[in-house]
Amino acid sequence: MALKAIVLSHRDVADELGHIGGWLKDSGFSIERVYREDDPTIPDGDLLVVLGSPNSVAAGHCLPPAEAEIDAVRAWVSADRPYVGVCFGAQVLARAFGGSVSRMEHTYRDYVDFQLADGAPSALEGRWAVWHEDAITAPGESEVLARLSHADTVFRIGRAWGLQPHVEFDATIVRNLGDVVRIPEEQWLPLHRALSDDDAGHASRSRALLDHIAAEIL
Repeated sequence: MALKAIVLSHRDVADELGHIGGWLKDSGFSIERVYREDDPTIPDGDLLVVLGSPNSVAAGHCLPPAEAEIDAVRAWVSADRPYVGVCFGAQVLARAFGGSVSRMEHTYRDYVDFQLADGAPSALEGRWAVWHEDAITAPGESEVLARLSHADTVFRIGRAWGLQPHVEFDATIVRNLGDVVRIPEEQWLPLHRALSDDDAGHASRSRALLDHIAAEIL
C-alpha cells in the first residue's frame, strides 16, 4: 500500500513542488494537495508537507488563518506524525512549539552555505536557495542543525523538520515566483542565475537531504 503525503500550499503562489514532488513520487508516495484558500482541514496521511507563503506568522503580522495553521501543525506534530515544513512551513513549526518569528527589514534572497552545528548531517553541506523576509528563532526544545547569521535555518523536533531553505526550488520556479509576486527582475535574477549554474548540484543536495529526513521520520 502506497504512503500518502499531504501537501499544504497556496494555489498559485509558492505552490510548485519542484524537487519535493519528484522525490515524493520516486519514494512511492501518492500526493494529496490541499490549499489554504479553501480553509482546509488537514486530511489523514503518512506525511504532512507545508510549503511557503507570502503570509506571515511573525510577531505583529500573524492573522487568524495563519494562527489556525499553527494550531493544525501543532496537533499533527504532537501526535508524533512525520512533518516537513519548508520556509513558511518551518516558521509555522517554530511558532507551534514556542519558537519565535520576526519580520526582517529586507527580504533575504541568496544561494548560500549554512553554518552547520556539530553533528549536523552531511546532507546539509553545500549551498542552498533561500528566500524569506521572516527570521526564525527555533524552539528551545528543538535541535538546531543549521543557521545563517540572522536566523535558524534547519531544525528538528521529534519527527518534524523545519527547513528555511527552499529545497523544492529550481531556476524556473524562482522565475515563476518572481513573476507571480510581481517584484522587479533584478531582485530575483541573481538567485535564478545561481540555480541555473548549479541545477544538478542543488537537485542532488535536495534529494539527499529529503532522503536523510525520510530515513529518520518515516
